[in-house]
Amino acid sequence: MKGSLIIVSFFIIGTLCGVYHLIPYDFTDSKLSYYALCGLMFCVGISIGNDPNTLKSFRSLNPRLVFLPIMTILGTLAGCAIAGAFMSQRSPLDCMAVGAGFGYYSLSSIFITEYKGPELGTIALLSNNHKDIYKMKTSSK
Repeated sequence: MKGSLIIVSFFIIGTLCGVYHLIPYDFTDSKLSYYALCGLMFCVGISIGNDPNTLKSFRSLNPRLVFLPIMTILGTLAGCAIAGAFMSQRSPLDCMAVGAGFGYYSLSSIFITEYKGPELGTIALLSNNHKDIYKMKTSSK
């Protein structure tokens, strides 16, 4: 939980730097966040690949357990599409895009910002952060 709080703190600090224009515009207009997240995903891949126990544990899992994340994804997207049908300012596809991010390490907010604009990208990022904070607060120790 300490690591997650540190990450949320960096998000808050970054938001404050943006609000008070402490970072030059050229810096924020670059694709630095995209490349930083790609580097993060690369490092996660290296750490998984270097740990033989992780790969062994994946092989020993019951194949039926694959249905749990699949059904979670399908249920989330269906719920977002239904919610989007009742929103006048957002399409169901926009809502599904926001719901498709399953954590604040997700690249979804970066992609949404590139294709749909910063407003929806920010909504996606905050949605991911709020989901993860809720999960941390409600999970058992």
